[in-house]
Amino acid sequence: MLEEEFRIPLEKVFRFFDPEPLASASIAQVHRAELPDGTRVAVKVQKPQTEQTILEDLEILESLLHLADRMHFLEEGIPVEELFLEFRKHLLREIDFLAEAQNMRRFRENFAHFPGVTIPRVFPSYCTKRVLVSELIEGIPLTHLDAKALREEERKAFAERGVEAILKMVFEDGFFHADPHPGNILLRLPERDLVFLDFGTVGVVDRKTRETMARLLLALLEKDTERVVELLEEEFLLAPLSSPLALRLDLSEVLERYIALNLQEIRLESVVHEFFYLARKHRLRFPSHLAILLRALVVAEGTGLLLDPAFNVFPQLEGALRRFLLESMRPEEVLRRLEEYVLDWKELLENLPHRLDQLLTHALSGRIRLQAESQDFGEMNRRIERMSTRLSLSMILGSLLVGSSLIYTNYPYSRVLGILGILGFAAAAFLGALLVVEMLSHR
Repeated sequence: MLEEEFRIPLEKVFRFFDPEPLASASIAQVHRAELPDGTRVAVKVQKPQTEQTILEDLEILESLLHLADRMHFLEEGIPVEELFLEFRKHLLREIDFLAEAQNMRRFRENFAHFPGVTIPRVFPSYCTKRVLVSELIEGIPLTHLDAKALREEERKAFAERGVEAILKMVFEDGFFHADPHPGNILLRLPERDLVFLDFGTVGVVDRKTRETMARLLLALLEKDTERVVELLEEEFLLAPLSSPLALRLDLSEVLERYIALNLQEIRLESVVHEFFYLARKHRLRFPSHLAILLRALVVAEGTGLLLDPAFNVFPQLEGALRRFLLESMRPEEVLRRLEEYVLDWKELLENLPHRLDQLLTHALSGRIRLQAESQDFGEMNRRIERMSTRLSLSMILGSLLVGSSLIYTNYPYSRVLGILGILGFAAAAFLGALLVVEMLSHR
């Protein structure tokens, strides 16, 4: 496969190539090698037929999701198509090693002056869509590290450094490793560096969203229910809340359980799980990058706990949030925003006469249309659609039962027709089960 990618014999690409994999995962495996100049490298090779298998699996998954959506097996309000497209985008990007090489170069630039964290160098001229060649760094994966072999202060320092790196990615750079689990981090000895690996899945967050996210997390840390609901409504939700009061009461109930605790006694994972439970309960829809960002923070906390069982992420998180928000109030940053506001107002004032003229023209010609949407009508349409689905299944079920009974009783000595009758009964039983499940799921 390597020779197929490079289109020249392997011995002309590498001075040495170890056929035994150094590591292997579901979609790729890594081999030791040396470039012609003697540089030791890690060659990540995608396994054969990976892309084709993933595309076929995605087609099957899409068909099943559409079937489940049409049969109303899924909870109302779940944006099936949107979730599938987001999942598909991230999965296909993860098997594009050229994109991963680009991610590695950007991370390496961002951490060029960050002590104690190393990002392997990538060799772009040797990379293809299915082959990634990067600097070989030997180390111990945190999953294989015996934390007891380290002194307590060392474990604490490594945990804090890893989380500090993730917080820098998220809030300072807006470009973060979306899966910083212990298997993707090495401890390099004797340098005592943390080495991040596997950059196929990353998250990107613009500055405005980072600032809003920082304010939201601070409001959660300060247990300010009103502020949390306000920020969710104004900045994050893709659809209006059906009942802001109900969400506020549920959120107050959740935060009440943490009021008596200090930050050292709270786990970020439990807070995020509570948040997603409320999101499902109230059918909140928010951008996918918010979920990816929260997941990265939770995984970072888990990595810290692996190194130091007494580790708590909240003091570092709170400090990083306050530093980030304080930095956003620097004179040059305030001036930049002021320039943006002035340009926005300039554009608004320039377009206002034209838009008013259009509005008056439409009003005088009677072409103004008012469009109103009602959630009640939408729910009514969904109920009618469910009823029609049940009616159709019932009619098909009845037809199969009657037809199969006639065939089975009128032709008892015909083996072929008897089998056909039995198959009809089986199909009727399957449709009957579907109908029962559909009815029970919407009681």
